Amino acid sequence: MPRQSKKQQWEKRLQQQTGGLRGWGLSEHYGKVRLKLQFPSGGSVANASATLPFSWVESSIHPVNALLLKIYKPVMEEGITLKAAIANALAISDHKSHEVVTPWPGIVEAFRDYKLTQGNRIAEATFKASYQRYLEVALVHLQGRNSTSTGTELVERVLTEQRFNQKPGKVYGEPLKKWIDQPKSRLECALALKKFLEYSVSRHRQPQCWLLSQEDYFELKGDGGSRDPRAVLSDEEVMKVISLLPESWANVVKIIRIFGFRAWEHRVIVRRINEDGEPQLFVTEGKTHITRRGVKKKTDPRWLVPIPLMGTTFNLVEEWDTLKLPPTVNGTTLGKRLRLLPFWLELKAKAEARGEKLPPYSLRHSFSQLGEENGVNKADLCAAMGHSEEVHNRQYTTSTAASVRRSFKKAFPEAS
Repeated sequence: MPRQSKKQQWEKRLQQQTGGLRGWGLSEHYGKVRLKLQFPSGGSVANASATLPFSWVESSIHPVNALLLKIYKPVMEEGITLKAAIANALAISDHKSHEVVTPWPGIVEAFRDYKLTQGNRIAEATFKASYQRYLEVALVHLQGRNSTSTGTELVERVLTEQRFNQKPGKVYGEPLKKWIDQPKSRLECALALKKFLEYSVSRHRQPQCWLLSQEDYFELKGDGGSRDPRAVLSDEEVMKVISLLPESWANVVKIIRIFGFRAWEHRVIVRRINEDGEPQLFVTEGKTHITRRGVKKKTDPRWLVPIPLMGTTFNLVEEWDTLKLPPTVNGTTLGKRLRLLPFWLELKAKAEARGEKLPPYSLRHSFSQLGEENGVNKADLCAAMGHSEEVHNRQYTTSTAASVRRSFKKAFPEAS
């Protein structure tokens, strides 16, 4: 009875990659793919062997095939040695031809580990949201017979990939918007792939053709879209919201509107005596952010300065240490509590009718707009809010139709 082969089907397919290449053969060698050239003596091509930089796994079938197609002619017709041809094809120097060039799935995994444990050390959830979904699609186009050959081509394909809803339910299988048609996702996708490809070239010896030129990157990323304008609330509206909330949440609304700080910052605020000998609230820890160069930084600690609400600050500085607050305060919990108020939903509907958004942070936007309208120096206002002027101009509401009318009436009372 003939002996049954224990090889799996994919192993047979992997070895068949050399089916049309006379004298070439593939085998497993300590978990790697081994290429062996064996010809009759006296031929024009010398016998040789080399361990390829691919693991003996099914996902290596297409990468191995692509490499063989690149090196066959140089070895068989141009007299280049096997190892030199491999080195040239993988864009590594002769003296490093023995080093492993990680296949694309391995580079993705190494990139994930780098982002989570080195570099900016982002959270797992951040990696999934900002990188993983784009890299999963990119892997499809980095492998196979119709794989991409340049970074620009890869980003173009990922941006225009037709995706389908994978969530169970009625919408399962329905087409989703392509990333190129979603300005913010388009920008995020282009940036994520740009960083990944730069990492692949610098850390895993991929060829320079994978890098994006500055011109191509700016064209591919688009303009990022425009942020929907944020609504601001009048003092009367804020006071009504406060009156409808229980004391602890009413205090949260008061302090955000009066001091313009971020909801979570209440945890790092203390009362101190300033240089003038007066009590003042101080934020001891700034917000962590990523610079344009990808460096993780924190904004500076800062003093908080009040903008009174209908002429009062509710003695928040004096009563800070005994102020009653909810057990968990952040943008999410505040938003949930506000949406329980029919009045807040009315305000939200009115804002949307004007083409504006009304998130909980509109209280901070109200602080910003009032500071601008009342002539607070831009640099001082930004210092009190804990961000740069660039962020302020890009992200925060600085005027409204009502504030424009008030400013002109104040400047030209005779026209009213």
